[in-house]
Amino acid sequence: MTKTTAILLFFLSLLPFSSANAIDMDAMQTPQIRMIKLISFSLEQESAVFEVEVYNPNEFKLPVRELTGSVHLNNLLVATLEASSKKSLAALSTQTFTVPIKVMTDATIQSANAVMLTGIADYEFSGYMMTPVGEIPLSKSGRLTSEQVLTFLYATLFSQGQK
Repeated sequence: MTKTTAILLFFLSLLPFSSANAIDMDAMQTPQIRMIKLISFSLEQESAVFEVEVYNPNEFKLPVRELTGSVHLNNLLVATLEASSKKSLAALSTQTFTVPIKVMTDATIQSANAVMLTGIADYEFSGYMMTPVGEIPLSKSGRLTSEQVLTFLYATLFSQGQK
């Protein structure tokens, strides 16, 4: 009887460790991208860096190990990203990630030409955050105004001319 009791107590002592990592994926709310801000852009180096604010609506922190995704402008794939991280999204809070992006030069130029002709700049980011509990989808889409596009082009051309 004491051997059975010892085994039962051993398994009960492991219960807190198993429940700490057991997150109910059905009850988990998807983190939300609150803001995306361009920090730097270089067609020459085929790169861009963005600051991305992500809100965690859950009552538990989410360790982020990797962020992968793609950026489309007017339905044309213009960039991809794959970044590793050691940050955690704190519970019920917003955190900023600095995200490097690989820019596809030809597609970006083609898309920029279309934007200038049509005046429409619809963008879409779709990707995943890799966490210890699995992949969590992230997405953000919208439309840039003509002023935003012109400001971006001016800043890009001006920064390229300074080199």
